[in-house]
Amino acid sequence: MTTLISFLGKSQLDSKTGYRTARYRMPDGTIHETAYLGLALAEHLAAERVILLGTESSMWDLLVENVAGDHAADELRLELFDAVKESRVTQSILDDVAPSMAAQLGRPVASLLIPSCATFAEQQEVLTRLADHLHQSECVVLDLTHGFRHLAMLGFAAARYLVHARGVTVQGLYYGAFDMTHNGVTPVVTLDGLAHLQEWAEAFEAYEASGDFSRFAPLLVQDGFPRAAADALVRAWRLLMVSNVHDAAKSLQPVLQALGTPLSGASELFRVRLQKALRWSLESALSEKFRLLALQSLKRGDALRASIFGLEAFLAREVEAAAGNPLDYAQRKAADEHFQAQVRDGSVPDWKREAFWLLKNVRNSCAHGTPPSHARHAQLLRNPQQLARELEATLNRLTNTP
Repeated sequence: MTTLISFLGKSQLDSKTGYRTARYRMPDGTIHETAYLGLALAEHLAAERVILLGTESSMWDLLVENVAGDHAADELRLELFDAVKESRVTQSILDDVAPSMAAQLGRPVASLLIPSCATFAEQQEVLTRLADHLHQSECVVLDLTHGFRHLAMLGFAAARYLVHARGVTVQGLYYGAFDMTHNGVTPVVTLDGLAHLQEWAEAFEAYEASGDFSRFAPLLVQDGFPRAAADALVRAWRLLMVSNVHDAAKSLQPVLQALGTPLSGASELFRVRLQKALRWSLESALSEKFRLLALQSLKRGDALRASIFGLEAFLAREVEAAAGNPLDYAQRKAADEHFQAQVRDGSVPDWKREAFWLLKNVRNSCAHGTPPSHARHAQLLRNPQQLARELEATLNRLTNTP
């Protein structure tokens, strides 16, 4: 179901000419002359349902006169006209006239009386009432043309709120730009790009908290990114979640190649930032891929994954130094055992010994939920900030230090 949500503003009623009309030009070029864009949009978009929001002084009488017409009883119409004139419209009156409007429009109409939304409490009230009138997976279109100017901002916020709180899909945001009228025609501006920009901002915020870069895939596709590259992005994340760093990096190569070309829409504003986030996959050495991923994990406060990737970076580095294959489990295990033997006979530098045991003890402790036997490491696990600093210093030493 597609539902149009439209704000109903307050306009000056001329006793001779009625409400001021405008010739609205839709994005496809068609012209609709009306005093209220919401009605034209409902027809233009073939909305199956309409939700109208207005205050006690909004031009509800226009709807009854021009939409409900003779379907509304005379006494009800007069009651509404007087209520609008005196700024005392009630929800009860709107409920009474709703069937007449629905009959004339050929679709259900819900008229919601809202406060002026001068306070956050009132704004919350409107968002809650809207959510109560919508269903999960419903497609929503918002008309932000009429009403107080701050209601357009509320409508934009409502679009994002309803996506998260109700699981709806926002199909479009429209604004009839009366101030841009030229030669008697008023353009209807789409604000979908701004909504897409907000989606990107939310996705990056989520990425920085979780590391999940797969959530960018549908946003990229929306702006013309190759579907195959978007699928590769999702596959890379799933591989990374099982610590298959080698194959995850391979899967990201077509993604980075596609990101090398400017994109359309909001995606272009975040393209370079996404490239930077995935740059670890371009490293030739597996040990360096692990190390950079460990630093990323540490930055978002994930000490468990930072220690897992950090220890793998350490051991892969040992295998690589011996000209071995770090993807070979037997060689990795042998490198682990050999290094521990070197620790016991005192043939490794102190910093390297300390780095190995810090990474190993933190990984084991985080994985099993038990404190390490090493007193200093146990103390670090009680001080996450100090632990993060020491892990970062350790990871930074794993670059070219012998």
